[in-house]
Amino acid sequence: MPLKTNEARKGFSLIIATLLLSFSLSAQTPITITGRVIGKSDNQPVIGATVTVKGSRFATTTGSDGTFALKVAAVKGTLSITAIGYSAYDITLAGNASLGDIAMTLSNSTLNDVIVTGYTAQRKKDITGAVSTVDVGDARKIPATSSEQLLQGQASGVTVLTSGAPGAPSTVFVRGVSNFGQTSPLYVVDGAQVSDMSFINPNDIETISVLKDAGAAAIYGVSGGNGVVVITTKKGHSGKTVINYDAFFGTQRPLGGNVWHLMSPEQQSQLAFLAGDGPTEALYPGGPGTIPTYGYHGSTAAGTFGVAGVTSDPGILQYYHFDPSTPNNDFLIQKFATGSGTDWFHSIFKPAFEQQHTISAMGGSDRGVYYLALNYVNQNGTLLNTYEHRYQMRVNTSFNIKSHIRIGENLSVTYRENVGGYNGDQQQEGGSIAYTYREEPIIPVFDIAGHYGGTYDGPTGEPLGNGANPYAIQAGRNNDQGHFVTVEGTAFAEVDFLRHFTARTAFGGRLFNQYYWQYQNSQYQNYE
Repeated sequence: MPLKTNEARKGFSLIIATLLLSFSLSAQTPITITGRVIGKSDNQPVIGATVTVKGSRFATTTGSDGTFALKVAAVKGTLSITAIGYSAYDITLAGNASLGDIAMTLSNSTLNDVIVTGYTAQRKKDITGAVSTVDVGDARKIPATSSEQLLQGQASGVTVLTSGAPGAPSTVFVRGVSNFGQTSPLYVVDGAQVSDMSFINPNDIETISVLKDAGAAAIYGVSGGNGVVVITTKKGHSGKTVINYDAFFGTQRPLGGNVWHLMSPEQQSQLAFLAGDGPTEALYPGGPGTIPTYGYHGSTAAGTFGVAGVTSDPGILQYYHFDPSTPNNDFLIQKFATGSGTDWFHSIFKPAFEQQHTISAMGGSDRGVYYLALNYVNQNGTLLNTYEHRYQMRVNTSFNIKSHIRIGENLSVTYRENVGGYNGDQQQEGGSIAYTYREEPIIPVFDIAGHYGGTYDGPTGEPLGNGANPYAIQAGRNNDQGHFVTVEGTAFAEVDFLRHFTARTAFGGRLFNQYYWQYQNSQYQNYE
């Protein structure tokens, strides 16, 4: 039977709409443009370059190896690449999604940058070796409590890895890992060689240059084999005294959610029976998916209860006994965690506050110039009971003895009080961080009387795993402090002669003292 005219029109319209919908969906399928950005002069990856499609919202940045992957609606238009120290580079997209290596040239303006190398300062265009300069002004737009963080993303070929522990120095690689031993670069601050740059107040830094090739070794010897980071601090100037105050406040936040993707106690109970341990299962005697209410352990049996085991009988509560002076006589009881179980990770990782304050004064006259700065850092770690308190003073002076003779010094005095950041034992296999996934989630943070829970209350006298209560570990470290005093500086004298020559002699030194105190707590809550 033939279709009516209206029905035929509806059917035709439906076909057209379907075709248009299919076309629209296919047109919106994203396409990924890939490539690798390198420096034309040294073929090294350009890190942190911005890649955008002009006139659109599509943008990304290059990674540590210079590569990028940018999802776009279509391979057309103009791709623009920009990076600090390099001239902007534009590519017309003509259907090719794989662009390969893209070589960027150094900006002419950066070629006139003055770089400190060894015993002198030179223009960048006069240097044949691989040298990078850090725009300290741009780098300081991102608040940093450690000066190594100023290098991240600011110099090609330089990688900075930060542990996150308050006050801990970062690991810096210049052109990757070059050997199996010591891979840290050499740090030179105002002409003096130092072990790291973490103690320097970022606000005191004037310039940072990174020497990356064999030329560094030619100047500094074998100690410069992994590259050299040359730092100069601020100096005074002739004229009226200028006072500056710089401060920042911030917060650090740990990862959220189920960080280690752990099973809940109910899921672990189901797994125990699924694995075939059901008939002999002592921790989950009620069957798969069931959790007993209490775990208990003592030196002798209590009432109708044995020496150790699990139960749901509230009558066990009357036998609780805890005496730290006689731990062998304790009868400990803990109420097991149900639902998702104990979130051990977030029991010790919390949002943390940090702040930094610097007040400085600089000035001088034709007789001499000075720079004075006082710095205070209060950085709390996201890990419970970890922090860094740092107090620092810097004094840089230069005096004109005669019109062609100068003497001066660059002095830094630092006192640090650190809890938990001066060592990495929390990250080891037996450390508190590892215990956040090794300690079973059925174990509560505290027992029924508010003391720490742990592996001691296991069924039939067996421990509840081989972990330990990470909260108890970190809470007991509140007074485990490290104290560091550092005095570091350089004294120098300069003489101008024969109009275009200057002779300079300098003497540098470092005085370092550290001391610690630690307390050992009784691990009554753990099975031993």
